[in-house]
Amino acid sequence: MEGAYSWLNQPLFPGSFIQIWMAVAAGAGLGLAIVLILLVVMKKGKKKKKGGPDAKEPVTEKPAPLPVLELANLQGLGNREDQQDAFGISRMERMEEDGLLAVLCDGMGGMAEGGMIAAATAAEMIGMFPWEDDSAVSEWVRQRSRRVYQQFRGHGGTTLVAALLKGHSLCFWCVGDSDLFLLREGKLYALNLRQEFKNDLVLRALEGVFPVEEAFTDPQAGALSEYIGKEDVKCDCTCIPFPLQPEDALLLCSDGVSDTLTLKQIREAMALEPQACCDKLEEEILAAEKPNQDNYTAIVLKYHGQGEEK
Repeated sequence: MEGAYSWLNQPLFPGSFIQIWMAVAAGAGLGLAIVLILLVVMKKGKKKKKGGPDAKEPVTEKPAPLPVLELANLQGLGNREDQQDAFGISRMERMEEDGLLAVLCDGMGGMAEGGMIAAATAAEMIGMFPWEDDSAVSEWVRQRSRRVYQQFRGHGGTTLVAALLKGHSLCFWCVGDSDLFLLREGKLYALNLRQEFKNDLVLRALEGVFPVEEAFTDPQAGALSEYIGKEDVKCDCTCIPFPLQPEDALLLCSDGVSDTLTLKQIREAMALEPQACCDKLEEEILAAEKPNQDNYTAIVLKYHGQGEEK
């Protein structure tokens, strides 16, 4: 042992102050450092091999933004021999520039060529879109009604409900008893007033002419007081654009939908996405099994917000 100590304390080279033990210690330290470096390099190499050369830390991706508007439609014959409902929708790809127009017409049953008048009215309104001035549409409705009257002399006609979504706003034009509903934050609203003889009777009853109950039991209560096909027609329409909110849902429908279903059924269906809403409406209509089920048509619009991401 003393020999080993004596050897380690000898100079590394003749005349050198560096002793052999110093060289051995330095070599051992260098070797340990090399081993540690190799271990680190090997560990990093395994990580790259596992994730690939361009592997990145996983990130949570944002969902794709919803479109500004979603829509779907429904149409059925019911227990009628002919389809007298008609509808039209403007070009979706032009919505950003022109807005989107949805039109629904219900040809009057029992009158001459109700289906043809409905289809022609819907097609003509879609064909004239886009227009420069929304305020001119009511005049077009009056002119269209006068042309139909001149052809059928009051024995042919159609209802009309038309909705224009442009920017954040809604404009609508309605004649007759087709409906326009809004679902906002779970609450259902009727945006238009049905133009039925019943409403005229109620106003007369409130003036004391006869009891209010008689307004609802009158045989003519459900008859239309306004329709396209009269010589002079009154159009129920927006005076100023109606502001929309994100997640508003709109339903345009013929009375084959709204006279068959309850408001609760309509509200629950409108809470669904547009196509699911149409499916639910038809399911409920068929389940009602009305022996005199009218033609039924619906257009469902779901507004998500102009340019907003959800």
